[in-house]
Amino acid sequence: MFESRRGHCTPIQGLGFFEIEGRKKLVTKKKEKEQETRAPNDEEKLGTVHTGSEAGDRTVDWMTGHRRQLTIGAVTLFLVGGGVWFTQAAQVRKENFAARELVQARTAADAGNFQLAASDLNGIIGTYGRTPAAQEAVILLANVHLQQGQAALAAAELQDFLNGGPQREFRAPAAGLLGSALEEMGDFSRAADAFEQAADAIPYAMIRSQYLMDLGRAASIAGDTARAASAYERIIEDNDDSRAVIEAKFRLAEIRPRSDS
Repeated sequence: MFESRRGHCTPIQGLGFFEIEGRKKLVTKKKEKEQETRAPNDEEKLGTVHTGSEAGDRTVDWMTGHRRQLTIGAVTLFLVGGGVWFTQAAQVRKENFAARELVQARTAADAGNFQLAASDLNGIIGTYGRTPAAQEAVILLANVHLQQGQAALAAAELQDFLNGGPQREFRAPAAGLLGSALEEMGDFSRAADAFEQAADAIPYAMIRSQYLMDLGRAASIAGDTARAASAYERIIEDNDDSRAVIEAKFRLAEIRPRSDS
């Protein structure tokens, strides 16, 4: 303890004025040294730290200086978005027009006016390209050719259509009709190939069983009884339709002796 004229005092209270000031200077120098050696934070790396108001001012200044670029970008975005919308809208209108014309062509075919129907269907195919209505028109036109006894023309058009890669929903009916056209021409082996292609493309069991029945008939006429038997067995194994199964068993019994011999 230190003695003073006023009595006892604590060690700190007993320090002289100059000694206390010296210690304050030492503490200040230590803090300055720590500031010099401390790694700068992210804001300090980027420069002076600005308040939210100052940052907003800088953004406004930047936008003012780059007004032309911003305007060009906005116009470009508008044009691109408008172009996409216009293309989609045009495609919808195109498909609607094609669908309406297809109804008219089908009506003419149902009325037996095959010449008018063929003309309308050819126009749809040529005008509306790969739209669903145009692809359906190819199949309807082939059916019109068959009604007019032009099996070879129907077969050629359907084969080209299938080679071009139609949409999924049109593959089975096109292949099935191709099989019918080839049967009309007496080419039963190729007809069996077409019916098998149709059976593999259709997702509905009842329609698939009909294509498999056609496959069995064409293969049997072509002399390939083993292939015909395989088609009938596929119907029996995969089909829940009792009528299709009964007919398949009957056809299988007809050819089984020949296929086993």
